[in-house]
Amino acid sequence: MSITLCSKLVRVKIVCLLIILTQTDSLIAQNPEQKLGNWIGATSSMRFSKKWSLFLQGELRTWEMVSNLNELLWRTAIYYDFNSNLKGASGYVRVDTWPYDNEPYSKFYENRIFQEFKISSKWGKLKLTNRFRLEQRWISTVEYGTEYSNRIRYMLGLTIQLNSTKVEKVTNSIVVFNEVFIDFDRFDYWFDREAGESGLNQNRLYAGFKHQLTDLSNFSVGLLWQHRPGANFYRLIMSYAQNLDFIKEKK
Repeated sequence: MSITLCSKLVRVKIVCLLIILTQTDSLIAQNPEQKLGNWIGATSSMRFSKKWSLFLQGELRTWEMVSNLNELLWRTAIYYDFNSNLKGASGYVRVDTWPYDNEPYSKFYENRIFQEFKISSKWGKLKLTNRFRLEQRWISTVEYGTEYSNRIRYMLGLTIQLNSTKVEKVTNSIVVFNEVFIDFDRFDYWFDREAGESGLNQNRLYAGFKHQLTDLSNFSVGLLWQHRPGANFYRLIMSYAQNLDFIKEKK
């Protein structure tokens, strides 16, 4: 099968998947917190040396399909490669959050710094990733001012490359991960001041499809189930990544 034909088939599969996932909105309970929403984002990793790289991310999140703004997230981080399988990072995140229409809660925003370690292992077409992230969060509301909280996150992810052992143009992959968020201390849960306490903050389970457009860029689409105490959310995630390698460009 030619590369051109393979690429066309991938595009058709992506369109069909989007149509199917969009139609699931009518199958999900009509509780506003359980409607199918979107997370649409873009990322870039800029490598300046063999050890150091800069990561940038922007993401728009909606309560419903392409409507009813929920969150705007911006993330930046500096990564250091200890070796090919172990990376460390430190970064900053800004999140602005809007309540669902007609809810009694006010918009609030969060400033966050984080530290993380990512451990990867690869066997042929399979890649296993463990990510540990520690977050220090300053969450501000009109009613209660700014409060501080600590949170730890652990993600276990699996990537299955379908048609190549290398990450290169037209490589297709299935991506699955589960991430658990744990609060270290008692903190007011954002939609209910009585619900926050130390322990489970949320859990995210994701399954999706990723297609390499070039060696350094890819597009992914998938479905996320997000569990919070007392609520479940379903999100169609679409993301584009455009990475830059200034080391190769200098050669």
